Amino acid sequence: MKPELSNQQLLQFLTEKYGSEPQWTPIAEGMESRVFTFIWDDQEYILRVNPNQSGFQKDRWCFQQFHSEELPIPEILEIGSFSPHYAYSISHRLSGITLEDSAIPILQQLTPYVSQVWRVISQAPLPSSEGFGPFNEYGHASFSSWQSFLQSTIRGKSRQWDRLFASNLLDATALQPVMQNYLKLIEYCPEEHKLVHGDFGSNNVLTDGQKITGVLDWDCALYGDPLFDVAGSFFWSPWLDCMRIQSEFFHKTLGNEADFALCLQCYQLRCGLEEIHENALVGNQKLLNWLLNRTMQIHQATEN
Repeated sequence: MKPELSNQQLLQFLTEKYGSEPQWTPIAEGMESRVFTFIWDDQEYILRVNPNQSGFQKDRWCFQQFHSEELPIPEILEIGSFSPHYAYSISHRLSGITLEDSAIPILQQLTPYVSQVWRVISQAPLPSSEGFGPFNEYGHASFSSWQSFLQSTIRGKSRQWDRLFASNLLDATALQPVMQNYLKLIEYCPEEHKLVHGDFGSNNVLTDGQKITGVLDWDCALYGDPLFDVAGSFFWSPWLDCMRIQSEFFHKTLGNEADFALCLQCYQLRCGLEEIHENALVGNQKLLNWLLNRTMQIHQATEN
């Protein structure tokens, strides 16, 4: 959950840290972070506050392993405790705005560059590591196979799904066929062991309008099939223009690859089920309704 901190508390933290009040501005935030940009000694920085340090440590590890001119990742300069309950990180601010905030003509021009960054991610040399799925701040992942990671969406959360169905927060009659369809589609997914960002293509990618200037927030990164990132653009395409434009480009450039459609449907259903599970647990009914409709739409398209 996002820290319940006021702008004044964040500003006070910076003032005490640097001895005087810096120039500062709150900026767009993720689901779990409070975020400030501030200027000190003519340099621009980002302050983020999270419930714990693990995501920041993972960001730092990804910078150390994968940062390059072709894959710009912000360098984290400092990680520490904001309070007994929260952690903070300070990083250099990269130039540009998010794809989500970019105008449609710019997005249309940028799709080849977005695709190139996706390919750079998928082709990044991995350190000697085993395991699939999400990795920790040391680069270690815990699943024995890509398919076992995918199956964990259902089987690893079976008690929570049962509780949500029993409480009538979710309709088991509608969702259980989706789950069965998803588990069948997993069989078509290849045992790839490549770098996957995990949340690629909208508010975690920066641009100056000419090129991609940054790829942010690696806390969801994992080892597996790079099409997992592509599927995110398809799932969210009715919601965000940047995702719609990317999905159209990926469909043209990747659509003829073997099992592309089946893998894409599988990963989209996984995205939908994970989001439904998370938003049902926190009671976000407005988004939950959209997610249910979107996931059923993908499921029905798979059946036809």
